[in-house]
Amino acid sequence: MTLLDRYVGRIVAGAFGACLLFFLFLTILLDLLNNLPRYVDRAAEQGFGGMQLAVYLGLYYLKLLPVLFTTVTPFVTVIACMFAVARLQQANEVVAMLFVGRSIQRILAPMLVCGACAGLAMAACWQWVVPHVGAALAADETFLRRGSAVQTNLVHEVRGEIDQFLYVSEFDPVAKTLRGVRMLTESALAIETTLVSAPVAVWDPERRDWRLAEGKAISRERDVPQAWLQRPDVTPEILLQRSRDTIDPEILSYTDLLELVESRPNRADVRLALHRHFTHPLGNLLLLLLALPMAIWYERGSRTERLLLAIALCGGFTMLDITCQNLGSHGLLHPVVAAWSPTIVFGALGAVLFGGTRT
Repeated sequence: MTLLDRYVGRIVAGAFGACLLFFLFLTILLDLLNNLPRYVDRAAEQGFGGMQLAVYLGLYYLKLLPVLFTTVTPFVTVIACMFAVARLQQANEVVAMLFVGRSIQRILAPMLVCGACAGLAMAACWQWVVPHVGAALAADETFLRRGSAVQTNLVHEVRGEIDQFLYVSEFDPVAKTLRGVRMLTESALAIETTLVSAPVAVWDPERRDWRLAEGKAISRERDVPQAWLQRPDVTPEILLQRSRDTIDPEILSYTDLLELVESRPNRADVRLALHRHFTHPLGNLLLLLLALPMAIWYERGSRTERLLLAIALCGGFTMLDITCQNLGSHGLLHPVVAAWSPTIVFGALGAVLFGGTRT
């Protein structure tokens, strides 16, 4: 990177940080203003004081930050880069850079690098950060909406030489209690396939296993009582984190989505979420290709029109993306087509616009 690249990069980085903080603050503020009466009612039902509710909401929004980051980053990137271009042009620095022999595409290269880095940060956040807060976030949202942290219809699967499928009707993460427990253990031999069921199971931290109440193990040849689930790997934390059927696929990692696509091939929303995990980070570059050519102007009186055109192009991409996402999640459009169509259509248009920028 040359001196000019570092100079432009510092301007973009500063604008990106300011825009990111503004968007995160604005999103949290709007959510709080829209839902505060309901949150207060839930707190009153549970006997929370004002300070307890403030601490609870603070931790909730802290866990929500990684999810918001993966949502707003493409828009933060394009707005930050347009601010950076406006600052450079306001000081007549773009003309000076062109005068020393640089093309406009080369001047804007640090902004594309910023978009690529933002996309990689989104992918890393989806893979390693969001899954660790997704389950706890789902529990908090359930509590804030219904006044209870109880999770319903949980599924935990382990596939290998012996497949085990654990189904739980209700899970109380506070009391560490399961209700409606059924665990099917499938073996290569049908005679060794076993179903363990119990109306209630309670986590024993000393033994690190679930104590079954009226538990029994049913197979083809026997029906015997069973006091323990015999699954020390399924801790309350793991069960809450891996209860993938109760969590929005948009906040699952790439690894979890690949596993879920294999085990739930008929869920169009899961397949769509997997492909959107690739197309949404690409939106950082795509929106830059669409907006940056419009942000560069040399004639008097053309600034407003070009900015409005840039906003219209980005808005068109967003509208098409939302429409395809809704059609794909309801099975009206193939998930692959729904996820990649906006990226391909507007990506090709953005490449043409960026390559044809006046220099």
